[in-house]
Amino acid sequence: MIIVLAKAVPKDEEALVKIVGFAQDLIENSRKEEGNVDYNLYVNSGDQSLMFVEQWESIEILGAHLQTEHFIKFGENIADLVAGDLAIDVFEAEPTEL
Repeated sequence: MIIVLAKAVPKDEEALVKIVGFAQDLIENSRKEEGNVDYNLYVNSGDQSLMFVEQWESIEILGAHLQTEHFIKFGENIADLVAGDLAIDVFEAEPTEL
């Protein structure tokens, strides 16, 4: 399984509201994609940053997600609303024995 953490920092409160609005379409459509396990957005109560938490069945499926119309459109819609590039971490989560 692949886990993605993508952090976005809105420029201001108005930008935060717009990003969350644009994210609704992204989340809804991403959850419908084959190979998506989970896709959520959280707002940090301290600094109002946003964290996307995604789970995908494989890195190949994640790669296909990055080419979807809804993903590309979301990126275009928020480009001027964020204070910088998104910080994106991708983890490979395989069961391990402790």
